[in-house]
Amino acid sequence: MTTRPVSAVADRRLTTRPTAGEHQLIPVTVTANERIAEHVQRLSLTAPELCDFRLSGPDEYFGLLMPPAGQHFQPFAISTGNIRSNISAMEESSRPELRWYSVRNLDQHTGTVDVDVVTHGDGGPGSQWVLRAQPGDTAGIYTASGIWSRPVGGGLYVADATSAPALRSILEFVADHHPDELADTHVLVVTPSEGHLEPGLAQEWSHRIATLRIVHTTMDDRAVTVRHLLEAWRAENHPAAQVGYVWACGEQDVAKTARTLGVKEWGLDPDRVGWATYWILGKPRP
Repeated sequence: MTTRPVSAVADRRLTTRPTAGEHQLIPVTVTANERIAEHVQRLSLTAPELCDFRLSGPDEYFGLLMPPAGQHFQPFAISTGNIRSNISAMEESSRPELRWYSVRNLDQHTGTVDVDVVTHGDGGPGSQWVLRAQPGDTAGIYTASGIWSRPVGGGLYVADATSAPALRSILEFVADHHPDELADTHVLVVTPSEGHLEPGLAQEWSHRIATLRIVHTTMDDRAVTVRHLLEAWRAENHPAAQVGYVWACGEQDVAKTARTLGVKEWGLDPDRVGWATYWILGKPRP
């Protein structure tokens, strides 16, 4: 799978972190909902506006607004820059839930966005809605931006299951447009199991990039696992710990651990660390 066509990404050079354009709230319709792994659903969402939409980067993220059960999504005006404030002001009976995901694929020809969602049963509003979504259901997309910029001197990518879709989109983008840079690309993924990832990560990329390490660990142990492994790599002068850029996204503690190591212990300029909290264990992302 790869982002298509070439015009889907606004800037293929991406020497600096993308800047968010004007946010849009786009009503979308579910056209497909496929289980691609034991704990991963691939949603396809379509809207005419997506035919002209361009990604700021391959790891573009967005807010998915999911209406209450049995209701259609009702578009609304954004009166402030804080989407959560707008949602909180709505009547509870019609208030949508908001969760953040990344674009796995954008097909401008059909105006369709694919998004891979890691599910945890009925444990949260996002999983509940995604597991029940059927073609014809409606939702909203609140556009945001990408995080990644091209590394100078090699790149280290730290992801959990929720940010693995964005990671794979980055790898595909690099392979399509800057293939020589794959030789300096190092990847660490922490996940509860293979069933939390789109199939084929190791088979597709282990022979194409410099380092690929997939570690199975519990939710509580993810950040500690990241720290221990990165510290071990640093101690043995592993190339993954000698890079000029770090991308770290996913659960808050995972992303912050990698960022802190990169900036405070490895001496990277904060501008050379692209990181974002996709979610926070036990509560929604602010």
